[in-house]
Amino acid sequence: MQLMRLTRPDLTGTLRSVVDGSVLTSDDPGYDESRTPFFRHRIGRPAAVVRPRHAAAVAATVSVAANSGTPLQVRGGGHTAHSTGEGLLLDVRSLTGIDLELSDHTAWVGSGHTAGTLTDALGRHGTAVGFGDTPSTAISGLTLGGGVGFLARRHGLTIDNLLAAEIVTAEGQTRLVDPAHDADLFWAIRGGGGNFGVVTRFRYRLARVAEVYGGLLVLSATPRIIAEVAGVCAGADRELTVIVNILPAPPLPGIPPEQVGRPVLMARVCHTDPAVAEAAVRPLRRVATPLLDQLQPMPYPALLEETPDRGTRPALQTLFVNRIDETAGAAILGHLAEARSPLRLVQFRVLGGAIGDRPADETAYAHRDAPVLVMIVHGDEPGLGWADRWARQVRADLDQGVAGAYVNFLGPGDDRIQAAYPGPTFARLRAVKTAYDPQNLFRHNLNITPEGLAA
Repeated sequence: MQLMRLTRPDLTGTLRSVVDGSVLTSDDPGYDESRTPFFRHRIGRPAAVVRPRHAAAVAATVSVAANSGTPLQVRGGGHTAHSTGEGLLLDVRSLTGIDLELSDHTAWVGSGHTAGTLTDALGRHGTAVGFGDTPSTAISGLTLGGGVGFLARRHGLTIDNLLAAEIVTAEGQTRLVDPAHDADLFWAIRGGGGNFGVVTRFRYRLARVAEVYGGLLVLSATPRIIAEVAGVCAGADRELTVIVNILPAPPLPGIPPEQVGRPVLMARVCHTDPAVAEAAVRPLRRVATPLLDQLQPMPYPALLEETPDRGTRPALQTLFVNRIDETAGAAILGHLAEARSPLRLVQFRVLGGAIGDRPADETAYAHRDAPVLVMIVHGDEPGLGWADRWARQVRADLDQGVAGAYVNFLGPGDDRIQAAYPGPTFARLRAVKTAYDPQNLFRHNLNITPEGLAA
């Protein structure tokens, strides 16, 4: 294919002539906001920012990028390191339509939604899709990587509730994919990330979730307490999902002042059956006297809490482990004591339940039998050198020989993309990538390189 190299004025003019939507350059209001990611670690200066109004405008934008050889980045919530750059930035946040089919408990929704906006909208009808735990995260990136949230043990991953998608592929074609149409592509986007195109709409199965029992439970963190909480979570019924953060206690209302700065275990709890939840969470409360107990009946959307300090992107590491025992708890606390940033934590999510109900090869998320997912976070510093080394050392010390990594928790520059897709999964994804994006137009991501191109 012969490429049409365009200067910046030519690129902008071409886009404005074919795209139904906003085309912003550095002189336009909204340009700086669009190019600034959620974590302000690196702010690119794209030649143009495009905010398409519908799928056809997305297709026109993709075609211009492909035909001109212009680098293309795609932005949803802006949480990744790849949502800003120097070429063409496609901002999907205007794609916020919702088409509810309450009779069959499904919905078509635009990919511009965040987990928060969509959860709030669905919550008004007593329904939900299980996304992550942060409302500002875009549903697009979260879904395409798998989606491990508060409903995962009861209703499965986000991708387990994805019934179909509308996606624009590298040649500018809009495709409707599901198990009967482009089934290989539909398989790949359920866990394979943004490698295969720009999703403009998702069709989800909706869970009936009006009220849950949950909130925040804070305990002092010792190796014993950490291990016992993990054990309670592992032995619980699938209605209970707990996301556990171990960190220095922040100055939250209700936290005793003398505890601030000391290590605590902050358990964010969700039980989907309020009628039996009190008894189900009693073992958590018995592990130790809570420093703060906010567990109560609440609307499901109230569980999603925003990250208070956006700042710059932290160093991230992730792994799966078999268990969080006292040895792991002691290692976590030791590393947190040595860390240099106010933002430092180790998070674990006990998996199981509905996540393991599906075969490993049904989706590109192949970690169905992994017992526990761990994420390691250290705040930014100049160059990220020390923070990255710290996070990698924590990962090494917690490693129990369980293969794999969760792609949505891989940090920038992490070279373990193949670890996210173990066994035959990576080769299968690469074959789909080669078929639908042989020139690697969609490469500004955790990239799966097509066959015949250098990694």
